[in-house]
Amino acid sequence: MASTRTKSLLAGGVALLLCLAAGVLYALGLPPFKDKKGEIEAAEVCRTLGSSSSSAAALKRVLPDRSSYAFQDAVTDPRRDDMDSSYSASCFVNGDGKLLVSVTAEMAQYDETGAWVKDVVANHTPASSVRPFSAGDKAIASERVAAIYLPCVARASGPHLSVVVQLQRPGDADAEQLRQGLISLVRNTALHAHQNAKCDAPSKVTQ
Repeated sequence: MASTRTKSLLAGGVALLLCLAAGVLYALGLPPFKDKKGEIEAAEVCRTLGSSSSSAAALKRVLPDRSSYAFQDAVTDPRRDDMDSSYSASCFVNGDGKLLVSVTAEMAQYDETGAWVKDVVANHTPASSVRPFSAGDKAIASERVAAIYLPCVARASGPHLSVVVQLQRPGDADAEQLRQGLISLVRNTALHAHQNAKCDAPSKVTQ
């Protein structure tokens, strides 16, 4: 009788330990409860990001693993002719329902590029974290933001395009890999925006 009771207690203890272990694995998202990693397909990437294959590769470098990704793409204010001084486009990438990265391209005009940098930095990242890179009239990047200010209209003091990529939730890559991935994204976006906005000034952006 005592032996049967001992066996029952042992079986109950083992079952309890298995339940606790399963609970820990589930809470940590470990196998067999780990969500299947979603894929970023080039065909699904926002058109406003330019080269779909290059942008998909850059997104894979900078974004965290999620079970699914969704892209929201829009050109809310297209430039209709040479006299039009407005343009606005955006791309938002979500993972499992949460915003991961936002990309905007819009017409802007600053008397000095320093004022543009100040606005971009103030909205997105500490000033001490950004470093310049070669593109447009001015370009800056950190591991959380990349931006290019490039000419659009050829006439003197003509409107420019301000293109900004903001990483809301970074992946596991190191800071420099994240920065390079964002630079690739913002270059692609700037080239596409320059063409889509029918700009006639040299873009000064190279891939």
